[in-house]
Amino acid sequence: MEQAMNAIEGGCACGAVRYRSNSAPVFSLHCHCRQCQRISGTGHASLFGLPAASVVMTGDLKLHQLIADSGNRVSAGFCPQCGNPVMKRSSGHPDLLFLHAATLDDPAQFKADRVVWSASRPPWDHIDPDLPCD
Repeated sequence: MEQAMNAIEGGCACGAVRYRSNSAPVFSLHCHCRQCQRISGTGHASLFGLPAASVVMTGDLKLHQLIADSGNRVSAGFCPQCGNPVMKRSSGHPDLLFLHAATLDDPAQFKADRVVWSASRPPWDHIDPDLPCD
């Protein structure tokens, strides 16, 4: 497994939930599915995937269970103190944690490499033309 040049660290807005990993992201993307729109409160969620075994998380998450547009079962984790969305787990990728890019301590560590569920994007949420879309 490739090692990240710098540790990836982040957490919720109030600091009650924190995470750290020394692994490099498996992917970084913008997801326009309806669930990501609702959870993020905007036109898409910016997410990166890390091997679940590489992530050390502290604090308790409130989990919301849902069925994604893909049909996969998803657990979305929110901070119970501030309500900040922090992570997701999907039955389609059980070995990965999907972390919200906005939770990174250093947002410059995130660079999307693709766009998924682009057909679901609202017309006011523009897609970077340099990124491949599903």
